[in-house]
Amino acid sequence: MLMKKKLPAVIVLLLVFSSEAYAKRYITEPLLVPQSPYSGITFYVYRPYNMPKDWYITLDGYPVHKNADGMWVYGTSEGPNLVPTNYVVGSIVPSTAGITKWVSDVQVSELRKFPNAEILEVRQKGFTRSQMAQGKNYSTYIPDWTFNPAFMALGNWKGTVDRIAVISELGTPAAWSGASPRVVYVWTGSSWYQVDTGERRSSMRALRRNYAKLKRFVRESGLKWYAQDMPVLSQQAKAWGYYWLGEISIKN
Repeated sequence: MLMKKKLPAVIVLLLVFSSEAYAKRYITEPLLVPQSPYSGITFYVYRPYNMPKDWYITLDGYPVHKNADGMWVYGTSEGPNLVPTNYVVGSIVPSTAGITKWVSDVQVSELRKFPNAEILEVRQKGFTRSQMAQGKNYSTYIPDWTFNPAFMALGNWKGTVDRIAVISELGTPAAWSGASPRVVYVWTGSSWYQVDTGERRSSMRALRRNYAKLKRFVRESGLKWYAQDMPVLSQQAKAWGYYWLGEISIKN
C-alpha cells in the first residue's frame, strides 16, 4: 500500500537464522522512502548483507540507489559492480528496460511480516497506466515527434535540461534541470514553451500556476499523447543522457 508519511528515523537490523546450516545473515528492515521529489509517494527498500555500499533492493528485487538529487534510480550490473541508470524508480517496468534483479539469498518471503509489504510490491509493478503500457510490444510504433526537429532539439539542451517527464493532467512532456530550475520547458505540440519558475524555483509550483495557459496551448495545437509514446520517450531520454521521471502529476 502506498502511503504518504514520514520516513522511519531508525533502521532496525534483523538477525535471520538458517536452521539447516546454522548460518547468520543480516538484512535491513524494509525502509519507507520517497520515490522522487515529484511523485509525492513512497515505496519500500531493504538491504541484504551482500549489497554494495549505498545500494538497496525494491521488494520486487531490483537494485536501486539514491542519487545526489534525492531521486531513487534503478541500477544495472557491470561485472561485480552496480551502476546507476537514468530511470527513476517507478518510471518504467524494469524488466522491459534491460534491468535485471539482484541475486540474493534473502528471500522476499522473509519480509512479508512487515505491514503492507506484499500489497506495495503488487502496486509497484503496475504503478500507472503508462507503465503498464510499457510491458506491451510497441517495437513498430514510431511517434510523429521523433521526426519533429523542434521536439528533438531538446537533446541539445544539456546545459539547461537534465530530466524529462510527462505531465498526466496535460498529456504532454516537460523538461527542466535540477531540483530548483529557473525554467521548465513544456511541449505544446509545436514548440517548447518556457515557464519561468519565479523566486521559489519550483517546477511543480510553476506548472500548477500556468496550468490553464498550458492546457489551452496543448488543446489548440491538437496534440495527442498516447501510452505507446511513453516507452519511446523513455529510451530517447536515456539516449540524451537525461533522467526519465515517467508520468507525473502536478496536482500532488
